[in-house]
Amino acid sequence: MKNIFISLDLVGFLSSLLCAIHCGGIPLLISFTSLSGLGYLNNPWIEITLILFSLIIASYALIIGYKRCHHRPLALIIVIIGFVLILVGHTSSSGWFEITFSTLGTVAIASAHFVNWKFIRYEYLKKSTN
Repeated sequence: MKNIFISLDLVGFLSSLLCAIHCGGIPLLISFTSLSGLGYLNNPWIEITLILFSLIIASYALIIGYKRCHHRPLALIIVIIGFVLILVGHTSSSGWFEITFSTLGTVAIASAHFVNWKFIRYEYLKKSTN
């Protein structure tokens, strides 16, 4: 069962980093290079899909990890802050404000998965030494 949580945290961590690269990198890539033909990557449906995928993985991995293993709310708090930052970024009218808040939000979500993984690992190591 431990391996499932670690795998989900890895998937969540990587999907959050993919979101961060998408949010922060694609606008810079399109505006500062001759790759303006990649504008289709700035599609709202791609963003919605990435956010929903991240929300599903984070909800499952972090809530189950909290309930069944470590009982520490820090990872849940960090992931909530991350999704709030993304929401604030997407409701703003400024492009740079959206990029900044969305990227910070995805980094927070990736951090929450890392924290959850560390808590699960700590609990597993603590149980295996007893």
